Amino acid sequence: MGTDDPVVGRAGAVGLAVALPVLLVVSWLVQLGVLLQASFGADETRPGPGGVLAGLLVGTLLAVGVPVVVIVVYVLKRRRQPRTSLAAVISAIVVLVVAVPLNTLGIAGQVGTVAEDARVRAQPATAAERHFAHREGGAEAALNRIGDRTVELLGSRRSEGFRSDGSPKGGAYSEPCLLDNRHEGLEWEYWFIAAELQDASGADLLPEGAATVPGGATDLAAVRAAWQAEGIGAERSAVGSEEQYEPRADWLASSSYARPGPTVVLRTICLER
Repeated sequence: MGTDDPVVGRAGAVGLAVALPVLLVVSWLVQLGVLLQASFGADETRPGPGGVLAGLLVGTLLAVGVPVVVIVVYVLKRRRQPRTSLAAVISAIVVLVVAVPLNTLGIAGQVGTVAEDARVRAQPATAAERHFAHREGGAEAALNRIGDRTVELLGSRRSEGFRSDGSPKGGAYSEPCLLDNRHEGLEWEYWFIAAELQDASGADLLPEGAATVPGGATDLAAVRAAWQAEGIGAERSAVGSEEQYEPRADWLASSSYARPGPTVVLRTICLER
């Protein structure tokens, strides 16, 4: 075969040479999309570390796998036809020079994240998270008992409070959360804020201009004693002239507090289901 023989498959090779860099950009967009979804997506659609790794691997398959296949195919073609165009091979090599280091670093880092996630998930829930694991009624019953007693000591009752739509003020409610070991748990909240409630007749539970409901307590000594009987400490908050105390227990969130009104907000940490 003479040296002036025409190059074989030039059009196809040039087409692949152009397509491979475009495919590299597409792979980056796929990986970027997975990373953005993991960082900013809704909880129900947000991928975990394993999902992110899968997305990075898909991008790597596009950026690295396809060029490798192109090189293998064209090397075999060159063996059969030495005049086969090398344009696609050169483009594939350039793409690999860019893609291999970047994808190696990204995947290695994500593999470490997956391993760390697996280690954390293998840990048991903490003692605080398991506080109600073997207690009758669990966190809901305990929060309702402590919350109702606190409200009563401050001069009101949960049964006396109604929402603006006339529905009774309910007790503690829960929302999903993640434990320290990233397993699903529940956090509970109990609240009774007289200023936001009405009585059975539709009148404001807390009269206009009043600091407490009629006959309500302005001192929290009895509340602190009741908390202590439950194994809960109390720490005074700096909120101006109002007397406000925060209950302290390892299973209670630091955002819990009580003050005259009554205003009672009790929140748990994320607890084991």
